[in-house]
Amino acid sequence: MLFRILVAGLLLAAAASSPAGALDSKKIYQLNQDRVFQIRVLNRETGKKSSIGSGFIVGDGKQIATNYHVIGQVILEPDVFYISYIGKDGREGELKLLGLDVARDLALLGADNVVGEPIKTSPLPPRGAPIFAMGNPLDLGLSIAVGTNGGILNQTDDSRILFSGSLNPGMSGGPTFNDRGEAIGINVATARNDISFIVPSRFLTELIDLSADDGFESADDLKLEVARQVLAYENNYIEQLLAGEWPELDLRQFSLPGVISPTVRCWDNSAKLGAIARYKRYQIRCANKNHVYLDADNRFVGDLIYEYFWLESEELNSIQFYNLYENLNKDQIDSKLGRDIVSNYNCETWFVQVSGQELKSNLCRREYVEYPGMSDVLFTAALTGHKNKGFFVTLIMSGVEFTSSLPLIRKFLEHTEWRP
Repeated sequence: MLFRILVAGLLLAAAASSPAGALDSKKIYQLNQDRVFQIRVLNRETGKKSSIGSGFIVGDGKQIATNYHVIGQVILEPDVFYISYIGKDGREGELKLLGLDVARDLALLGADNVVGEPIKTSPLPPRGAPIFAMGNPLDLGLSIAVGTNGGILNQTDDSRILFSGSLNPGMSGGPTFNDRGEAIGINVATARNDISFIVPSRFLTELIDLSADDGFESADDLKLEVARQVLAYENNYIEQLLAGEWPELDLRQFSLPGVISPTVRCWDNSAKLGAIARYKRYQIRCANKNHVYLDADNRFVGDLIYEYFWLESEELNSIQFYNLYENLNKDQIDSKLGRDIVSNYNCETWFVQVSGQELKSNLCRREYVEYPGMSDVLFTAALTGHKNKGFFVTLIMSGVEFTSSLPLIRKFLEHTEWRP
């Protein structure tokens, strides 16, 4: 009798833990298969696909949400490419761009006529709840991936949800559902091994509210809008960094800025040296994960990287040590960006005093050709005046307003202290 009571209690508890009306992946797929599309960037001359992603019906039924990086190619070359959709049932049509949220990797597209019933959005469910991502992986047809909600990532600006499911290329821009069939986010990226990322639906709701019905009038308007959004996002980010308290980090005889933001992670990056090495080197690299995609070629801005490097030796003479020190101290950003994207570097050099120590500083800047006001900034400062000790700091910011970067560089120097 007692056994039956226990079993009955367990069954009732299981039933109570399962939400009433919860849908499985099969039902969610069936309900939305005609509301999720493949989004295609087509060449006007050949009519063939240049890139693909996914999208879904929102707003007034004529609007389709997707990722910015899915259609980014159209921003740079609108005379060459255009955007279209095609459904599982074969329906297709051309789309115009109504609005952008570049920082959150969102785009709102518009059709001439109603394309279907919009998908309802909803806030994020509890951490650990099942969620379902729909999209068109690898141009193989509409599919659904099942995973769980890992919550908002504090390593970013709260614009990413961790999804323990597999997103494959082509699923970007598709919806992620809760177990009621409501879109809680938009598929955006994967790190493989069942680690993927979703943009919360609240950013899409804001974009729909702000977007115009007629879209953009010209390609120049689009590029100006991209630059405006990126700079506004980066300026706000830098202001938050400047307003925050910076913890200290020690590296040999220097006290330095440590993890200056929740978006930053610091790692030991010291090289492994052989047993016969005649010097010691220590390296710490700190970086954020605020990648803001610029186009469909996976070019992105938003980097904040700062790296500390200490070198010392009791065996090398002063000339040998100086040559080693010079070779290790780079003053350029490694980049594959061509001259059609960014200009050449323009650099200035001067000497600064830090706690009685002299540092040789370089400040370099290059500008984005297509996006007015956007720059990459590189700052380095190298310790001078020591025969067997060397130190340098490298600070890199990409896609920022040059003048906005200067207070951050100044604060870095103010929080750098030599300790004899």
